[in-house]
Formats: sequence, structure tokens, C-alpha cells
Amino acid sequence: MQLPEEESISSRRGELYSELLVTNRHRIYGFIYSLLHNHQASEDLMQEVCVVLWRKFDQFQEGTDFAVWAMSVARFCALNWRRKQARLPLPLENEDIIRLADESMAVGCQLSERHEHLQHCLEKLPVKLRKIVKLRYHKEVRVADIAGDQGISVRSVYLFLERAHALLHECVQRQMNSNPSNG
Repeated sequence: MQLPEEESISSRRGELYSELLVTNRHRIYGFIYSLLHNHQASEDLMQEVCVVLWRKFDQFQEGTDFAVWAMSVARFCALNWRRKQARLPLPLENEDIIRLADESMAVGCQLSERHEHLQHCLEKLPVKLRKIVKLRYHKEVRVADIAGDQGISVRSVYLFLERAHALLHECVQRQMNSNPSNG
């Protein structure tokens, strides 16, 4: 029998796992598909990976990149799956799976870094630009509605968005170039 504190911690870990899995499911599935090139097999393996991730979730260090951790688990699951399915022809050899897994994880890490840089750069935008960007892309408000709410023309909204895109692109590029690990 669990103590109330243990139940609370267990419940919180379960909620954290669910949240992280939902947030990163497409990325993990895409990684698995890049290894297997078969939707049905990828979906089956995704289910297996979810079970393994939950069993090993106590090994996950909160604050680290869940998707990268999950993809490393998925990589081993894919290799095991490959061994079990050895009688069926697959387009990739184990060495190819390992190489693709490493490349996919590297790309995933770079995308995570880009996302972090983008968030940082977004906060550096002038207030009006940041507000319009958040309305358009975070809240998915239509351009015409933004124009009406802000008391500006639709063309002005597009010009603000164009300027924001340019500033964000420049800022993210500067951030990526200042970090030599992103080569």
C-alpha cells in the first residue's frame, strides 16, 4: 500500500509522462518510421516503445530532452524488433538503422536547440511585433481579426509578420552560429 505522499508523487510522474509523451509523440513516431519505412510496423513499435518508456520512466531525468531519451529507447526497441522480424525482408540493415538513428537524434537535438533559440528571440521582439506573432501563430487568430483587434490594416499585419520573421530568422541564425556545437 502506498502512502499518500507516494501516491501524489506517482500521480505527478504519471501526469508528467503523459504530457511529455503527448507533446513528443509525433517526433518519436517520425523517428521510428525513419527506421522502419512501414506505417503499420512503426505504429506497432510505437505502442511497444510507449510501454517500455513507461516502465523505464524512473530512469528519465526531469529537465532533460524527453524526445531524445525516448528516441534512444526507440532505437533499441527497433533493433530488437528487427532481430525478431529477421525472417521478413526489411529495406535496412542493422548498421543502417543505427546510422539513421544517430542522424535522426542529432537532427532532433538541433531542432530542440533551434526551438529554444526561437523562444529566446521571440522574447526580444518589440512588444507590438511579439503580440501580433503570438496572436497569429500561438493562438491561430486570423490576420483579418488581428487587424480589427489592433486597429490596423490587414496589409500592416502582413508587414509586421514579415518584419518579425526577418528579425526572428536573423536572431536564431546568430544564436546558432554563436554555438559551435550546431555545425
